[in-house]
Amino acid sequence: MGVIRSLKDVLGGERGDSTDEMPGGTHISNALKALSYGDVEDRWNAIRAIGELGEPFIEPLVRALSDEHWIVRRGAADALAKIGYPAVPSLLKMLENVEEDVRRETERALVLIGEPAVKPLLDALIHENAQVRQRSVQTLGVMQPPEALSPMISALKDSDPLVRQEAALSLSGYADPASVEPLIELLKDEHGYVRMAAVETLCIIDEDSIDPLIHALGEGDEQLRQRASYALVAVGPPAVDRLIESMQNENPAVVRSCAWILGRIGDTKAIPHLIGTMGHPERNVRREACDSLAGMGDAAVLPLARSFRDGEVPVRHCAMEALWMIGGPAVEHVSDLLNDPSPDVRRRAALLLGEIGARSAADPLSRLLGDENPSVRRIAFEAIEMIRTKNRDTKAPYIAPPGKERSERGENEKRERPSPW
Repeated sequence: MGVIRSLKDVLGGERGDSTDEMPGGTHISNALKALSYGDVEDRWNAIRAIGELGEPFIEPLVRALSDEHWIVRRGAADALAKIGYPAVPSLLKMLENVEEDVRRETERALVLIGEPAVKPLLDALIHENAQVRQRSVQTLGVMQPPEALSPMISALKDSDPLVRQEAALSLSGYADPASVEPLIELLKDEHGYVRMAAVETLCIIDEDSIDPLIHALGEGDEQLRQRASYALVAVGPPAVDRLIESMQNENPAVVRSCAWILGRIGDTKAIPHLIGTMGHPERNVRREACDSLAGMGDAAVLPLARSFRDGEVPVRHCAMEALWMIGGPAVEHVSDLLNDPSPDVRRRAALLLGEIGARSAADPLSRLLGDENPSVRRIAFEAIEMIRTKNRDTKAPYIAPPGKERSERGENEKRERPSPW
């Protein structure tokens, strides 16, 4: 017996019976019995029969939304959707049901009913039951009626966190600038899942949310600044130009946050601006710029090497730290500085290479062991020893400290200084 077997078989009639007899009491009674006690095929076909009869049979169809079998629940939802507005009050009551599959089909029926269900759903946003409010918001979020935008924004202040979360998520479909400020305010919410819902929607709203989020970076609330920062990271490249402009903000908290965000986004167009921030009077700002530049990796090495060579003292220190964090990829450009005319630059470059500890720096450093400047020679030797220690290479050849004769070595070693590796 197939699911689509004859309705007459379920209702007990003969194949020759006229469908005009369907409204008769016997056939209706049989259908209701089948809906309550029949197998899944009987229940499904009974729903089809009762659904055609319309409004008087709303309650049996609503009860069928709780059926254990999905095809019966789905059929009941379809039948209730065909009935339309008269079924809405009963469907709204079903939003209180705790079963997820029941709720899903109830919401589906309301969505299929469409515009006639909108006003009752809006009224349900002030229902005493938080679960009804939440599910009404969710259903309206799927339907996206224009008149629901303002009530949805108001729902961001609901006393129940699940309602606030659902309102934040549902507003993503509108992507309306009017919701940006209330969503940013929601970043202060005590519940993490509510805050994340606000972030998700702010990212979807995208460019309209950028300026208000940057403005929030200057607020006194540290947690709000952090959450606004994460939201801007999630917005990504569209926010880069405005973030770069905001690096000139007089508020150090804004500059620091912008530096952090730009580093996480990783757009290389921010590198010159981050380099410029390494001279900021606030230490925390300089440190954030340094960390972000280090995160840029290879692309930041050459500009950092130039700042390391030519910058003012605070800039040089930041550049040195960033190059150290980048590590191996920075060795080639830093090694080039070992040939700089300035002994101070050569000395600092040798010191940095020792701190990085890459084996590839040993050869260039060994050439400084004959440098005319004693301080440079000493730092070069110490850097080579640091590299040896960091690489734990006990087989590395001995290199005498500057000014000491290696009397125990052969003449060839005296004529040609070997690589420590």
